[in-house]
Amino acid sequence: MTALTKNEPQVRVSHDNMQAYLYLPDPVLETYEESDIDEALQKSGVVYGVLKDKIQQMIERRMYNREVLIAQGDIPKDGVNGYYEYKFDVNFSKKPKVRPDGSVDYWSIKMVEIVTEGQEIAVYHKSIPGEDGMTVKGRPVLAKRGRDLVPLRGKGFERSEDGLSYTSLMDGKIEMNNDRITILPVYEVNGDVDLSIGNIDFRGDVIIHGGICSGVSVKATGTITVDGVVEGAKIEAGRDIVLRSGVMGASRAVITTRGNISAKFFEYARVHANGSIQADVFLNCQVSCGENILLDGKKASIVGGEVGAIQGIVVHTLGSDGEVRTQVRIGNDASVRRRIGVLRNKIEVEKANLEKIEDALKLLKDLKNDPRRTDLLRVKIRDTALLAEDTAELEKLEDQLERAKGGSIRVNGHVYPGVRVEIDDLEVHVKEEQIRLEFIRQMDKIIMCSL
Repeated sequence: MTALTKNEPQVRVSHDNMQAYLYLPDPVLETYEESDIDEALQKSGVVYGVLKDKIQQMIERRMYNREVLIAQGDIPKDGVNGYYEYKFDVNFSKKPKVRPDGSVDYWSIKMVEIVTEGQEIAVYHKSIPGEDGMTVKGRPVLAKRGRDLVPLRGKGFERSEDGLSYTSLMDGKIEMNNDRITILPVYEVNGDVDLSIGNIDFRGDVIIHGGICSGVSVKATGTITVDGVVEGAKIEAGRDIVLRSGVMGASRAVITTRGNISAKFFEYARVHANGSIQADVFLNCQVSCGENILLDGKKASIVGGEVGAIQGIVVHTLGSDGEVRTQVRIGNDASVRRRIGVLRNKIEVEKANLEKIEDALKLLKDLKNDPRRTDLLRVKIRDTALLAEDTAELEKLEDQLERAKGGSIRVNGHVYPGVRVEIDDLEVHVKEEQIRLEFIRQMDKIIMCSL
């Protein structure tokens, strides 16, 4: 086999060691034996996944001068992590949609996801383990392992024995925060809330599918959603308020919340939100807001009353062609800065007093039954509480000052005479009708810029 000494079988291994290819040069006079191929495989280190049938076929059919796959490794199959399939809406929008005509659809707001007792709320799909691979050189290739998730945490639901299904234990509101599911009771009224139902004071969320009549109070630690018109009622919420049909307050309605407010309109009402307020109309209202006020529909307007926000106001129409006195305000007035100064001085005095008390207590530390020591401890507890309270108020007001920086009042439509604009402790009166303006503070005056 002298010809074979010059035309030895050649084995090429792919860069990932997952395939091996055999090349048989034309031996001219002699044929190849299996032992020739085995020797070539051994030299190249190929020991796994050898396709004997392919090699035999190449020899018998004289498949020369071309590469043929003759060894295949096992590609690893990565595992799949376990996952939860939720049977409730976890990503609903709490903001109204804007219709193609520019109007705002307040019925599109969804504040609460409701479940019923016995309803399946989640299904767990277990992880799938991976399968390790092997190279043609006999080296294992580890697959990614599928990992299982920890059981769902929270309250108001139960887990099946096999750990795969989760079911609600009550009718109520379901919410997810930081992978923790909570189901809480919801107070739901299918009609109007009037004097026959009485006042509502509920720890949780309140949903009213009718309106709220004059003289009624509705209070909730969570959200309040009202489908019908609110009359001269009092509404107070710990979180957001949605009034889909608006407020006809008759100068008696009071709406307050620590969260945000969305409403179709407000007429003759007092409104306050620590967060933002979105509506279409404010008519002769007293409004205060800790963040932004947004009235961006095509008919959105502020007419009459006093409307103020810390950060900014966006509105389409400001005032009316009847020159109704309308006041809008952003930022902080001088009283806020005065209060900050008072608190800073007060805190310094309180800290100094506490230092003196600490010094006195050190002198009396060995006299445990001395009445002077007891009195000092009482004063220390009292002054420590006062210091904490004043410090918290100061931090809140300083944050309020910071958030107000760079704020503006933006009017996308008409501004009418009779409008007074205030930014911090500055003010300007609009004396002629104008369109598309932005009011901003520049140094010690208010500038009206065209949009």
